[in-house]
Amino acid sequence: MADPIVQLTPEARARVSAAIAALVPTDPDRFLAALELGYLAASADGLDPAERAELAAVLERATGSAFDHDAFAAHFADLDAAASTLGRRERLARTAADFASEPERADAIRFAALVAMAEGALHAPELAVLAEAGAYFAWSPEQVRGLVDDAAARVREDR
Repeated sequence: MADPIVQLTPEARARVSAAIAALVPTDPDRFLAALELGYLAASADGLDPAERAELAAVLERATGSAFDHDAFAAHFADLDAAASTLGRRERLARTAADFASEPERADAIRFAALVAMAEGALHAPELAVLAEAGAYFAWSPEQVRGLVDDAAARVREDR
């Protein structure tokens, strides 16, 4: 695989889960949309076990129930099927439509970037998905990259 766009230290990687938790939307529709955006970004280069574990942890915290491997696998199999049937671009468009305000949109990009960085790095295919999502908000790739850099800074520093 090509060099990562963003590389996290082990110390920063240990803070990813807390940074993601701080960005979880409280609205159920936006929560599901953020989860899907995180999944679409992280799976762009293959879903790493650490990325899968972060998504599972988000679901676990949100639902208050213990991780159910079968339910988790079924939920993401549904997302895979939707992306396969409708196409990744259509799924991104539908997901992006759930974020109405600029702050919600920015947090959704940060959330998804952190999920994609859960294994310690963000790669070009993942950034491309985030940039495509940002395009639905009329944002430039540079604006999206700024949000990705901000997300990385959140775990590189004690905030």
